[in-house]
Amino acid sequence: MEKKKYSIKEDFSMLAILIIPIAVAVNFVGGQMASLLKLPMYLDTIGTIFAGMLCGPWVGAVAGALTNIVTGIANPVNFAFIPVNIIAGLVTGFLARGNMFSNWWKWLISMVIMAITSIASAAPIVVLVYGGVTGSGTSIITATAMAAGANIWAAVIGTEGVFTVLDRIISFVISILVIRVIPDRTLVKYGCGANYIKKKPATAQSDKK
Repeated sequence: MEKKKYSIKEDFSMLAILIIPIAVAVNFVGGQMASLLKLPMYLDTIGTIFAGMLCGPWVGAVAGALTNIVTGIANPVNFAFIPVNIIAGLVTGFLARGNMFSNWWKWLISMVIMAITSIASAAPIVVLVYGGVTGSGTSIITATAMAAGANIWAAVIGTEGVFTVLDRIISFVISILVIRVIPDRTLVKYGCGANYIKKKPATAQSDKK
């Protein structure tokens, strides 16, 4: 089979463009819930990950950037983390293009990659811009670790490491559950949708012959 060629223009189909405001809204709601409940997670990349998984890296990146621009109006802290959400969309999208969500061991590798890239992009901002404390739920744990004598980098990376992994797993599970209820005829219209089409059993296919 000839390998599918991707382009930024093709990624932004009409259906993909319609996914972006939905992704931003989901991110906004998730982020607000995490903030109000002071959860040790962010939950503001669920829509970004969904868009990246379904539509590819560039749509995911746009959804991520717009999320932090919108939420930054209410909470200026989020403006500094625009690169983090963009990277989350890009990485998820490229993993989806590589069909890295097709089985359990690829999924594990993908979760590790997504978490590492998020931590690597977020930790310097948390430490250098906000001194380790941003007011989020994870900041409480980070501040406690620092008060106990931990180095600021170790406290931030340790806290972000644990809860970013959990955050990405939750975001992925929600995204894949939604994708699995989308009909195959609709999935094929998205950039990475063909990767999630349900494979029909061989016996069922042979019966049709």
